[in-house]
Formats: sequence, structure tokens, C-alpha cells
Amino acid sequence: MTTERFEQQLQAETPAVHFLNDSIADFLLNRGHAAKIGEIVSQVGKRIGANAKLIRHTMTDNAQFVGEDRRWNLTMRTLFHRPLEGALEETLRLYGRPLTVAAFSNEMAVLNARSPEFYQQMLPTFLAHRPQAFFRTPDDHWALNEWLLDTDALSEDELLLRNFFDKVDELQPVCEQLRQVPLTAEMRATDAADTLLRAVNMPLTTRLLSYAIWRVQGTAFAPKQFYLDLLKDARFHLLSGGEWLLAEQVATVTTSLQQLSQLADVALEEEEVWEGPYVVSNDNLNEIEDSLSEHEHPQKLSDMIEAVFEYSPTSPRYASISTALMESLKADARFQLVGLQTWTLPSLIPPDVLQVPDTLLPEVLDPTLLTDPETDAELEDEGLDNNLALWVHDPRYEDFGSEHEVELSADLLGGGTLDETRIPLLYNHRKMGTLKLRQADMSFFPTDTPLACLTVHSEGFPFFQIWINNDELLVHGLEEWYDEKDIPVGANLVIGRGSEPDDYVLNWDGEIDDLIALEPDRIDVLLELREQAIEQHWSVYDIMCRVLSGHPEGFHFLRIWAEVNVVRRTPKRVVASNLSSYHCFSLISGSERWKLDERKVEQGRKKTKKKFVIE
Repeated sequence: MTTERFEQQLQAETPAVHFLNDSIADFLLNRGHAAKIGEIVSQVGKRIGANAKLIRHTMTDNAQFVGEDRRWNLTMRTLFHRPLEGALEETLRLYGRPLTVAAFSNEMAVLNARSPEFYQQMLPTFLAHRPQAFFRTPDDHWALNEWLLDTDALSEDELLLRNFFDKVDELQPVCEQLRQVPLTAEMRATDAADTLLRAVNMPLTTRLLSYAIWRVQGTAFAPKQFYLDLLKDARFHLLSGGEWLLAEQVATVTTSLQQLSQLADVALEEEEVWEGPYVVSNDNLNEIEDSLSEHEHPQKLSDMIEAVFEYSPTSPRYASISTALMESLKADARFQLVGLQTWTLPSLIPPDVLQVPDTLLPEVLDPTLLTDPETDAELEDEGLDNNLALWVHDPRYEDFGSEHEVELSADLLGGGTLDETRIPLLYNHRKMGTLKLRQADMSFFPTDTPLACLTVHSEGFPFFQIWINNDELLVHGLEEWYDEKDIPVGANLVIGRGSEPDDYVLNWDGEIDDLIALEPDRIDVLLELREQAIEQHWSVYDIMCRVLSGHPEGFHFLRIWAEVNVVRRTPKRVVASNLSSYHCFSLISGSERWKLDERKVEQGRKKTKKKFVIE
């Protein structure tokens, strides 16, 4: 593809490029100072599908941005030595959308070397006293009156000249399209705007939309109220320059930008000259170190290549750079590999991912507190009743203290070929924001490094990073996702592979594992039992009696185990052994539910089980 054809495609995808530039402007505005392309790619491009080459190209051609010593800034931050009113007006013109006083204050502070607090105090009054230039929106943003249609005209021709002046001829084709759209005077202005945008299938400025509606509503049309109504109507998205886009069309932006990024990789590299293998310089490595330090979290090799070298995975030269950079990072002691392609600085590794929280480990009661030394004694498989041994060895419910019990079937041993895995969420892991790294999942996740940092994508949630400690067999960093998604105990989590190494997709499709699911009210009851168990030194047997008391319908073995684990972290074999060893526990005929017969509590342990006790 030639550069000329790429430019043609850019023109065809103008709304997507416009959205990209607005997203970059928002990032720079909130950041408060200039940023490197790599930082913009990381914070903006990754979220909406734009790579480094596309971002650099669009910013170069956009008056909103200016390059400063390998960094990019908002052009409005270069408006030095202007009167305040003129600087405010030009800031709004360049940003192209309403701004808060706080945003104005930050920008004026940059221009005039004064504190933002000074402007935060004086700007509300200053702006309010200039109604000919500015107006305030209900959500305390400030906008320009010049964005609104000037209806002080005796005829349509005069109105067009007052509002569009030197662009009248250029806009004639669009105006003719708008005149053909069937509108009625009775329509709400926002409904008319929706109709117009759908009819022309392109973004339209506030003034063009207003012109089309004014033609129908005449003096009844209120330009400012129309603008305010558009701002609060979820059907519309405001682009810079006062152009409106249907909000539903924003969803297609990512796809368009991904396609443009792929084209940019080819078209913008055709004129570059580069022979032989790529040599990574010390400056490159220093920049990577600086980037890791500034972002304060690990980065994938693909992200670093895009940030520092401005090549994305679709680039023809990506493979050569990737190989060279991987070898250079491995040879540099400053960097640590945490996964298949993710790198970090050792100082950025969170201390809590280096160990297992005590609350996840089995709790053992001091045996001197037990009146019977065989209380809670574990039995060999042969001593476990019914199919309890199968549940003890079931790899799906592996947790700390029972790793040695796991028996993997042939299909689970082939985890490296699986596209996804499902993990039932146990109570203690829900509480701690963790997951047990089960043996069944060892080939599904990267386990070649002691620690692995994975980038996780989840529907309706920003991408985030989790840590896997392959030595301790624990996944950290899920607490916020659990809370935001309101994931319940017993949820079957679905984890799939992402688009590249160290990328994963995490979701919950609503499926519940009823065998371990616990309702919040029941958890509260069990937590009260936990307090009593600690105070009165209950054995696991005592806990099981309390858990089953009042439930003549009984519980499945896994439900009993799940409830006991809220009261005290206990391996499955201990629970299975107690069910098999005490006369008071029995399996309900024709079911897999165990019940408590309180009349048999005094009978104690079965003497026939003594020979199966594990010494």
C-alpha cells in the first residue's frame, strides 16, 4: 500500500481519526504536561485500537498538538503572552469542547506561571461577566457562544452568511442534503438531530444541525438550549470542533482504528531504509527502564517495542526487533522476565505476591486441646465411605494443603492445548482476591518463570494485571475485579487465552457451581461460628456438627467442606475422614447428601475405621 492510498483511507475513516485525536487530547489535558508517543500508546492507543505509527501520523497533521523534544503536548499550552480572555477563547477553540474551571485553571497556570489556585478563584467571576463570549453548562463546564447558531438574520441566505461566511460554497452539498431530510416543526430538536445524523451518515457541527432545525422551527428554535440538550442526551457523542456523532457509532471506532493501524505499519514503512539485523542500543534500554519506572508496572515486549521503537506486531520488521530486544533484556540485570514476554524491574514486584496469605493455608488446632487424640484423624482412601475418595482427589477443587491429593486425568494433563479453563471460586479466595493455581492449569498458564505477570481483559472492565507465583501456586490481583463485577462464592470463572502471549480473557457467564456456592446470609452465620470455634477451640468434627445441625435434608460433601472452610481452613481429606469415622454422620439413601443424626453423637467414632488412620 502506498502512502497516498493510506491517506485516502484516513479520509474515509475521518470520524475514527477524530475520535482518536480527541482521546489523545483528553489524556494530555488530564495529564497536565507533555507525553512521549509510547505513553500515549500505552494509555490511549491500547484502549481504542491505535498503534504508534498511526498516532504519530495523526498528531503530526492535527493543529491540536505540537511536538516538543520527542514529546507531544497540546497546542493550547503554547499560547503565551495573550490577554486572558483571548487565551481562554483560543483554548476552547483548540480543545473544541466545553472545559471545567479546574481544567482552565491548570492550562492558564502553565501559560502564565501562576498557581492553578489563583485561577480557580478568579475564573468563575471572570467568565460569568463575559456572556457575549462564554456560557456555562448545567454540569459546570464553560463553552463558546460562537459554537451556537446565530439566528439574528432576516433570511436564510443572511443566516448562512452570518454563520458560515467563507465556507458557504463548500457546505452547499451538505446543506442540500439536510434540506432533503423530512423534519416537522413538532419534533423535539434532539429527535430531529438524531434523524439528520442518520440521514447523512457523517458527523455534523452544532451549527449545521441547528441550521437544518431552524429552517423548520423558525423563531421557536433555541440554539443554546438545543446545545445543552445534545450534551445530556446519551444518543449523541460530542467530538472536538463541535461535531456530533451518534453514540452508537463510537462502538465501531476501535475496529476502524485497528485496520488503520495495520495499514499504517505497511504504508509508513515503505520509504524507510533499514538493512541487516536490528541492534538494540543502550539508549533504547535506558528508555525502557525509564518507561517501566514511570508506569510502575510490568510491560509486555510487544508494548515496549511499540512505545520505544514504534513498531506494532503487524509490522514486517517486528520479528527482527522482537528477537533482538528479547536477547538484550535477558542480558541486562536491570530487567526481570515475568512470563513469556512480560518484563519488569525487580523493584516493581509487589511484596504481597511473594507469599501465600495465612488465611489461605490450612489451620491446625493444637492437639493438646483435644480430649480424643483421634479426633479429626485422616483416613486412607480405603477407609473413606462411598465415593468420598474421588472427591478428595478431584483436581477441580484443589486448594492449599491438598496438592498431593490431586489425580489428573489424561485430558487435564493436556492443558497446553486448551483454549480456556474454568475455575470454581472458593470462599477464601473470593475474600482475598486470589485464585489457586491448580495443577490442572499448570500448562495453561506461563510457568517457566518463578513469577508471571499477565494482562487480563474482561468485558465491561478495564484491562488489568494479575500476578502468578509459580513457586507458591497462587494467582494474585483479582480483588477489584471480584468486587466490581460482584462475583459470588461458587462462580465458575472462565479464563481464555488472549491474542498474544501473557494475554488472557477473564469473564463470568453466570454459571454457579452449586456444590460450593454460599449465599451471603449463610456466610454471615458461618463467620459467627468461626468466632465461637476460635474461642472454644472446636475441632473440625465439632464444626461439622454445627454446620449440619438443623439441616435434615443434608448437604453434599463439597458443600460441607466449603462451609467448614469459612469457619476454619481445612483440607478435604479431614472432612471426608470425619464423615466416614463418626456414627452420627450418614449418607441419605439414594443421594449424595450427608446428614447429622444428633441421637448418635454420643456413639463417637467407628472402631472399624481405626485401622485406616494415617499415622
